[in-house]
Amino acid sequence: MLEKIIGKLTFFENNYPQEKVYLHLDKPYYAAGEDMWFSAYLVNSSDHAPSPISKVLYVELVNPQDSIAQRVVLQIKEGKGAGDFTLSDTIPAGLYRLRAYTSWMQNFDEAYFYHQNVQIWNPRESDLTPAADFAFKPQAKGDSVLVDLQLLTPSAAPGPQTALTYTVLQGAKKMGTRKVTTNPSGKTKLRFFLPDTDGLQNAQLRLAFVQGQQTITKNLLIPKPNKIDLQFFPEGGNLVSGFWNTIGFKAVDAQGLGAEVKGGIFDQSGNKVADFASLKFGMGRLGFMPEKGKRYEAKVKDATGSETTYHLPLPLDQGMVMAVDNTKSHKVRVKCYAVGFAEGTGKPTGLHVVAQARGVTFFGASSATGRDVFQVDIPKEKFPSGVSQITLFNQAGEPLAERLVFVNQSKNLKIAVIPDKPAYKPREKATLQIEVKDAAGAPVVGNFSLSVTDSKTVVPAPHAANIVSYLQLSSDLKGYIEQPDYYFSSDQPEVQLALDNLMLTQGWRRFVWQEIMKDKFPVMSSPLEQGLSVSGVVTQYNEKKPVKDAVVTMFDVAKMKNMLVGQSDAQGRFSIALPPLTDSSRVVLQASNQKGKSNLLVNLETLAPAVVQPKVPYAPLATPLSGPQWAYLRSNREQLKVDQSMGKGVMLGEVVIRGRKDPDANRSMADRSTLHAPRDVSYSVSGSRFSPGIDIISSLPGRTPGVAMVEGKLVLRGAARQSFDFGGEGGASEAGSTEPLYLIDGVRADMGMAQAVDVTEVERVDVLMPGAPSAIYGSEGVYGVISIILKRPGTYAAKTNARWQGVAIYRGPKFLTEREFYMPKYDKPSEVHVPDWRTTLYWHPAIKTNAEGKAQVAFYCADSKTSYMAVVEGVTSKGSLGRGIGEMQVR
Repeated sequence: MLEKIIGKLTFFENNYPQEKVYLHLDKPYYAAGEDMWFSAYLVNSSDHAPSPISKVLYVELVNPQDSIAQRVVLQIKEGKGAGDFTLSDTIPAGLYRLRAYTSWMQNFDEAYFYHQNVQIWNPRESDLTPAADFAFKPQAKGDSVLVDLQLLTPSAAPGPQTALTYTVLQGAKKMGTRKVTTNPSGKTKLRFFLPDTDGLQNAQLRLAFVQGQQTITKNLLIPKPNKIDLQFFPEGGNLVSGFWNTIGFKAVDAQGLGAEVKGGIFDQSGNKVADFASLKFGMGRLGFMPEKGKRYEAKVKDATGSETTYHLPLPLDQGMVMAVDNTKSHKVRVKCYAVGFAEGTGKPTGLHVVAQARGVTFFGASSATGRDVFQVDIPKEKFPSGVSQITLFNQAGEPLAERLVFVNQSKNLKIAVIPDKPAYKPREKATLQIEVKDAAGAPVVGNFSLSVTDSKTVVPAPHAANIVSYLQLSSDLKGYIEQPDYYFSSDQPEVQLALDNLMLTQGWRRFVWQEIMKDKFPVMSSPLEQGLSVSGVVTQYNEKKPVKDAVVTMFDVAKMKNMLVGQSDAQGRFSIALPPLTDSSRVVLQASNQKGKSNLLVNLETLAPAVVQPKVPYAPLATPLSGPQWAYLRSNREQLKVDQSMGKGVMLGEVVIRGRKDPDANRSMADRSTLHAPRDVSYSVSGSRFSPGIDIISSLPGRTPGVAMVEGKLVLRGAARQSFDFGGEGGASEAGSTEPLYLIDGVRADMGMAQAVDVTEVERVDVLMPGAPSAIYGSEGVYGVISIILKRPGTYAAKTNARWQGVAIYRGPKFLTEREFYMPKYDKPSEVHVPDWRTTLYWHPAIKTNAEGKAQVAFYCADSKTSYMAVVEGVTSKGSLGRGIGEMQVR
């Protein structure tokens, strides 16, 4: 059975391998108008080596309303990629989130995606930042809330007297709006009633005030103090009566963050059996012996004296209790107790312990007989660094108990960042030497990224996430991990106990044992992407039946020689790998049957972005900014003045957004039915230029350059026809014909049908000359296009019940063109002095160390006399992780 269990896990790992993504950002927070730079690491979940599975990575900037604000697609090479988001001057301030994932990762839970909260401020939008202190007075059906509010300036000074309105938002409900005015120190008091509901974590206070010509809106979370969610997690999984149980617990507040609690455990008769108090981030543990037939509950009092009751899981009469001791220096001791099995009824006849990390088994042990106590000592040298999962199975391979443990083998890379001078002058050139060694001190080759920031204005949050804490800890646990690097900060008993509490309370697994043992595996609905591709289905136009062996030709209109050909299968499906595309590339696909006829429909498929789920914390609290954060915002405003003086940007007054701009808004309904865009049109003739009763086609020669009538047929001679083969009949619209393609409201027609159109119904006639302009229509457009647009859109299409056939335009994702980080050079004197207030001095997303483990970079310092912090993160080809920090002085 032990071999079977390990074999099932190995099969799952080999056939359903997992990936992880980590993004190294140039700094922890941003302001409007800046660039957000990031370096992406895509690794195997099992060993953290660069992943060969996917070559396409999707990175999204999610706004506070849980909608995708920006999205880019990165090309991954050897597990590395890089990109950036440009933050507009008008981006609303708030707590944003970076999300990154591959198509393959969409086959699993969204919790496997990379998530990172990022605060974005907009001092260009407003000089004032609110700070609020909430007080609550319980009422019969809710709380009376008193808010001490103050508006502060970027220098942390009291704001001016300001008129404002405030509204309470509770889920989808909006309570009445009220008006107040702050005093000359920017202070005021707000009062409102907050009714009890189940959605208090969504209750927010919306402030609105006018500054200059602009209306500013700020949303603040209402942090109701007695809204605490307290959960209990018995070690091993179950609470079993008649035996001592260790129980982990975690308390979170309305923001979704850990809340410190203390209280007591009581039985159903009101007798206290244990006290408990959280240790760190709302987590802790307690122990007691449940009695058979009794129920237990926890009672917690908040700061106001109000008591809340929480129920513990019901104790089982019989079961397995697992106790894990991870405090020994050389081993992890696992004890499994069979409790409550009277006369052996239902007692397991065999026990198996399996220890694995990230899908790779490294230890197994069995007991062929059912024991009351089954003890296993696992040498710590067998554990990899990170989270490991220890599971107890019975003789049938059914999981009975499970526990996570964390072992730190201290084998991470040692990275040194060494400046070439002890101190620098403003605008002086600085050179940094990067040296990377493994745990044994040997130099290593690896891929790294480097950020250099002003340490007086850019200060990371305490124990913020980094590549080591994320890949070894956060990515293998469920839920939000506060200050993850705290657990790597020391070997002190309190830190190690807090880490083990984390294992007790936020443990999770990337699979379910019951399903694996029954050969129930995930349905892989999202493709594995080694590159971008376009796929779809070719069907008959009228019958909508799939067309087998249809020839699908794909080409870039701007580069006619970049052509690829595919073929549909028995279900009419096709997939063609995309060539490298730029933002201006326009890709067209044309389908034809084996006889070269294109009266088919091409239905393209798109990989929709994964659904965005709300994540902790739900909203930022209205707390005063720190000194470095105020300095950062002042620097941003000074940079704004520099940008304006250099003509890089202009501050706008109030802008009211009434809706999203429709890219087709300036196109008529008929225009929207055409494949070509206005930029493709060579010549356009207004319908008013044609006399009533005249034949439009016969009138075009003489009105339009390059259009001639030859032997009763229209010929476009404005450009030489490019020579290419679409797999049809010689690339002509009709065999042996050199006529242009005729369209009426985007529907294919012929010369006779075009001549029969009443001139008074024509809005205009567009002419697309042969070559790149007309190539979007595939083989039928190689001799040019005559497109007639009617004044009453849709009338012709409705009458003919037709649409464009055989051609489709690819509008899917394209790889981001990587930009180079801009750095000014001060090696030559300049007559113009432009102030330099940069907060990110240097950014390099892809540094590779040589055989000696070294790399070198150089940049110029800015104007401020300050200190710089250089942060290097990266990974080797074998999955060794590392992070190094260096400091520089500018005097």
